[in-house]
Amino acid sequence: MNGMPNKHIEKKDNEVNYSANEIIYSHKWEEYRGEEYKKYRKDWIEYPKKRYVSDFPLHLDIETTDLCNLKCPMCARTIMDKGDDNISKSKFITKDDYKSIIDQASRHGVKSIKLQYLGEPLLHPDVVWQVKYAKENGIIDVMLNTNGVLLTKDMSKNLLLAGIDKIFVSYDAVNPKLYEQQRVGTTMGKVIDNIYDFIKLRNELSPKTFVRLSMVMYEGDVWKKQFEAMKIMWDGLVDALGYGLYDERDKYKRVEFEKVDGFVCPELFQRMFLKCNGNVTVCCTDEYDVFDIGNWRENQLYDLWHSEKYKTIRQNHIDNNYDKYEVCRKCIYPEIFKNTFLD
Repeated sequence: MNGMPNKHIEKKDNEVNYSANEIIYSHKWEEYRGEEYKKYRKDWIEYPKKRYVSDFPLHLDIETTDLCNLKCPMCARTIMDKGDDNISKSKFITKDDYKSIIDQASRHGVKSIKLQYLGEPLLHPDVVWQVKYAKENGIIDVMLNTNGVLLTKDMSKNLLLAGIDKIFVSYDAVNPKLYEQQRVGTTMGKVIDNIYDFIKLRNELSPKTFVRLSMVMYEGDVWKKQFEAMKIMWDGLVDALGYGLYDERDKYKRVEFEKVDGFVCPELFQRMFLKCNGNVTVCCTDEYDVFDIGNWRENQLYDLWHSEKYKTIRQNHIDNNYDKYEVCRKCIYPEIFKNTFLD
């Protein structure tokens, strides 16, 4: 997706988010957020700009399971399953593992977590408890990504009562054929019903909960038309609608982009990714665990955040040497940064 225009969505100047384009329909949920939340979101923006490394990450991405109930063709997990890199599944993290992560996060003042990576978090039998435990231990922004297939009425009600703050649902088309092409293993009608039921329950039980639908955007008018149709379909129902530009996940097909001077990945100053297999990475697209920072089951999270490996990666980005890393040379973030912020 080299340089695809995104002029039809207004960029918010105060956001450091190089991968997504978003339309906000409602700010009502913000009425339930206090000053601590506002400061955390300000820090989320300012830390990367200032190249500031806080004592502990603001946010943890936690892959509670590496299993999924769909075979979406654009997903790295599907690609790895099909190829010679067939991934060995760790299946689920245990309650003790999760408690250890949240206890450390709470002790060091982490503001947010997201249950996500390559797996579907709603497959985990403890997902409602995971949300509840994080909220009970002071995490102010508890989120999860989902394909929406398992977002039944019972699941929705339990998540809302547990205190879920934000939910991001992958929803790629309004045309049933295109949808089922992208979300292999389910039907559009089922997911529409689940989303709508969740919204109705949210309005009744937990108006503080933010709901966003996200699609993967490809080149071509057909996909732009799908997004335009989604805007009509979901206006007045969800809080936000957006898309992320498609980034090739097959390592044999990925190409290197030209270096973009001035690009520094914001994630290095905001978050840390904890995988179900125990590995820690600095990157949302490091499905092959190239950035081997350490193992969260064997090390304290504080030590991993301040490890020499992490420091070296950050410093190379700061020194305009992000292209030392193949993963970064093949990442679409610098290209989007160039087209969005440097034009």
